[in-house]
Amino acid sequence: MSAVNSDLQLGALRLLTNLSVTDKHQHLLKESVTLLLSLLVVSNEALQVQTLKVLVNLSSNPDMMDEIVQAQAPASVLLLFDERTSPAVLLRLLTFVGNLKAWRPSAQVADELRRKQDCLFRVMLDESSQMHGKLVQMLSHPDREIQVQVARILT
Repeated sequence: MSAVNSDLQLGALRLLTNLSVTDKHQHLLKESVTLLLSLLVVSNEALQVQTLKVLVNLSSNPDMMDEIVQAQAPASVLLLFDERTSPAVLLRLLTFVGNLKAWRPSAQVADELRRKQDCLFRVMLDESSQMHGKLVQMLSHPDREIQVQVARILT
């Protein structure tokens, strides 16, 4: 809750990164996913990297996916899929998206998620999302590792 891009915020995110490495304490962060997604679009590169480390850790746990995909997500998160975004941020963002794409909801769950206007599922995973087009554009990114990650997600 401190000022955006503060040292306190960075320290807190480092703590959350360490806390979220194993499944043991991840449930404590269920209510924080919306805040993390919001922080991702308003912070500097160091905080974006640290925020994405937490999100990648959480999205590596299948038991957390329901909370993650239901979390409110700013549509502006899609603006990060751009060649001007730092490679350190993009690589972690692509890892997060890869984890999300690996999740397969039942038809009933997908229908329920489509009714939630601003949820992460609608913003990044639904067929109506602009995510696919953003990823296709990223195939021509100058960084080869980013191209490989994008290709992995698209296949």
